[in-house]
Amino acid sequence: MTSPSVDELPSAAETLTSQIPSHTAPIVPIPSSNDAEAVGEKRKRDDDDDEKTTNLESSTPSPWFKTSLCSYFRRQGSCSHGAACKYAHGENELRQKPDNTWDPTSERGKKAKMMSENAVKEEEEVGDVMFTEEMMDDNDGGGGGSVHDLSLSKCLVHLPTKWQSDDLKTFLREQGVEYKFAKKRRGMMVGFLTFENAEQLKNGVEILEGKNVNNKSLKIADVLPRTFDKNGAKNPAAKLKSAREAVTPLADLSYADQLEQKKASIAQMLKKLTRNARKACPNGKSLPEWVLQSREIGGLSCKLEGIIESPLVNGYRNKCEFSTGYSVEGKLTVGFMLGNFSAGVTAVEEAVNCPNISKLACRYASIFQSFLEKSRLPVWNRFKSCGFWRQLTVREGSKPGVVSSDEDADSRIAEVMLMVQVCSTDTDEAEVATEFEEMAKAFAEGARASSPPLPLTVLVVQDHVGISNVAPPDCPLRLLPIPVSDNGTHQDQSTNVLTEARIHDHINNLRFSISPTAFFQVNTCAAEKLYSLAGDWADLGPDTLLFDVCCGTGTIGLTLAHRVGMVIGIEMNASAVSDAERNAKINGISNCKFICSKA
Repeated sequence: MTSPSVDELPSAAETLTSQIPSHTAPIVPIPSSNDAEAVGEKRKRDDDDDEKTTNLESSTPSPWFKTSLCSYFRRQGSCSHGAACKYAHGENELRQKPDNTWDPTSERGKKAKMMSENAVKEEEEVGDVMFTEEMMDDNDGGGGGSVHDLSLSKCLVHLPTKWQSDDLKTFLREQGVEYKFAKKRRGMMVGFLTFENAEQLKNGVEILEGKNVNNKSLKIADVLPRTFDKNGAKNPAAKLKSAREAVTPLADLSYADQLEQKKASIAQMLKKLTRNARKACPNGKSLPEWVLQSREIGGLSCKLEGIIESPLVNGYRNKCEFSTGYSVEGKLTVGFMLGNFSAGVTAVEEAVNCPNISKLACRYASIFQSFLEKSRLPVWNRFKSCGFWRQLTVREGSKPGVVSSDEDADSRIAEVMLMVQVCSTDTDEAEVATEFEEMAKAFAEGARASSPPLPLTVLVVQDHVGISNVAPPDCPLRLLPIPVSDNGTHQDQSTNVLTEARIHDHINNLRFSISPTAFFQVNTCAAEKLYSLAGDWADLGPDTLLFDVCCGTGTIGLTLAHRVGMVIGIEMNASAVSDAERNAKINGISNCKFICSKA
């Protein structure tokens, strides 16, 4: 059970006062480190405090004077004591307490609490850092020699992301830390450090551990050992994190327990929303009604009805983005990253036993991985921001009206789009054309060789030169012909029947056209329930004007169009707007208009 926040609990003074008969004089606490006043709790006070306040003014001010916010001023915007009040009337009057803390109900107190909680959370989350070979082997002039002795290597976590290697080295010199090799990549919160000997390591850790840098406490972490050494021998000390643990951390729980945990997480978000709204309300202004009513429902910003179960629990995702890279053991891999690059994690592991991914998507990732092992062009290097092959996106379109059981979820898939992201910078055009031809052949042959054969509708290449794999909507796309086999000759023949890169999916018996970069709900079966419930809650009717903001391909507006008078969809992705207009036309829906613009 989640503990209520400070604002949700009655203070000790309020509880005691409520138990005292009404004819009893109010009790004025003497300021001390153990009083409710010292911890910023609320207290009851009436006009008899005037005399005591006057006596206070004539004596030496208490060290606790103006260290707590006045609850009367905060709630009503005024206080009968005026400037003589021993409590602070707003953040500007608030003083720090003798123990160097702030009133926990104040802005600075809440900020300090949040920073403390985040520091504890980060401390718990930081463990072994999974660098791949590029980070350890790329000795950029940092002293020469090998940096593979992990017993003398450490990672500094919580470094400023703007820092580069030179900034890290400058910081180490300022702290008097002797080292052999130091490396830091811009955009990462982690730096790599290796020492000459055990004494240097010990001294360096003692100096750096807990050091404050830009209001963050440095954490010293171990580097994850390779699972295999250079000779191929397995390292028994290595610890491997699987893609299943990284991508689906709740997978080992029952579905009922997963729903409970998600419900609890959402409840915390709703409570945080209430607290943030209370904090953002200016002094002297009345709190919104929903904030006041939140006390009646445990501090939630609104009533939490619960979590609606998904019709499909396994293999439900219709879109998967597989990264290219190297595993912890240095194997070229198409799969999922085991963490955030900014946190120093670059290892990629195959999508094995990830229950939310379809077997079809995993099969195409495996086919692509086999092709890359023979390719003459390199995979993307996240440290150097160079390479050619970057990412594989698998998008699936389902048959109309089919909701399969988890055991045969793949049977509902009718169309498949493969989008391969590359970076063609500094490459030979003829060589790239040859690679694309061989890749298309590999996908086609792999799809036919599978049992049962895999659908393959569209193969498209996205040429993206940015550092991150997140490409802009107008990134160049190239549609590739898919070789087909003649049943008589068994020879591959290219087909160019498709003139546009798109597949189709179905929601509520409506057919939706999906282009490569357009947004579409990744769980179509659950989306049907979501849209229907949203329509019920919105109390739609024939006179309703429905705005579908950030409409994507128009799924929400189109599925609810028969319940309203008019739908206006707004979307900044031009291709998605084109899809939405096309979807309205192919489904015979005339009361929808879509606008390409920022919402």
